[in-house]
Amino acid sequence: MQLVSSSPDRLVLRARPVLMGLGIACAMLVFAAIWLAKAFSDDHSDLTALALLFGLFGVVFIVFVRQEVAVFDRLSNTLTLRSVGVLGAREQFRPLADVTKAALETSANDPDSKAGPCQRAVLHFSSGPPLPLSTIFRSGSGAKIAVQQINTWLNQKPPKKPAKRSPA
Repeated sequence: MQLVSSSPDRLVLRARPVLMGLGIACAMLVFAAIWLAKAFSDDHSDLTALALLFGLFGVVFIVFVRQEVAVFDRLSNTLTLRSVGVLGAREQFRPLADVTKAALETSANDPDSKAGPCQRAVLHFSSGPPLPLSTIFRSGSGAKIAVQQINTWLNQKPPKKPAKRSPA
């Protein structure tokens, strides 16, 4: 997740898997082009396999390409998690006061990969199970940076509001 905005009252983080979406869409276009070329030629071999690959990549696109936004708002004491994908959007609200910390969750799959372990940021609450900020694990340092930003923001003291003056 990347930092969108940060102030003492509000922190906004967002994950947009643009490269993943473009890569999957390009693969789907390649499969469609090969399928069309074979369908209009005399070579009808592998049409079913190409159609299945196109469909499989379509399902992967629908499941994994989602924009995820986390909004931490001190003024309204809410944590808002939004996830927007092809099939629609969902929004989840939690009291910000219940958030105790952010932590890293590491996937158990292939921790020795060249890209490093796949991780995601997870929020811990005073009661209840932890809540991941992302549905999928990603390689790179994005999750680690997001956890650091969240914990730094949560540990900041909120700014004091100026005292109201009474009319004289």
